[in-house]
Amino acid sequence: MEKTFKISYKLRYGETEDWGGEYLKATTKKQALTSFAKKMQIRTKQFKSFEDWTWEEGVWSARFKHIKQVKEKRCPHCSGSGIIHI
Repeated sequence: MEKTFKISYKLRYGETEDWGGEYLKATTKKQALTSFAKKMQIRTKQFKSFEDWTWEEGVWSARFKHIKQVKEKRCPHCSGSGIIHI
């Protein structure tokens, strides 16, 4: 059964910082991390752990922060056409 995971990361550009996040469907946390690494083109072999991942997003440099499982719920305000992640 597929679960939804949110992977959060921190972005830096000079003195500016921001946060990013991706929602992925996967069976396990490990599969979600593998999909995320492939999507972001992270060369995982150069890191001991996924917690050490860093990569470039255009001019921004990104660093992995955390992964957690989230629940999806249909939005009650738009007659269920949207999805809320809890």
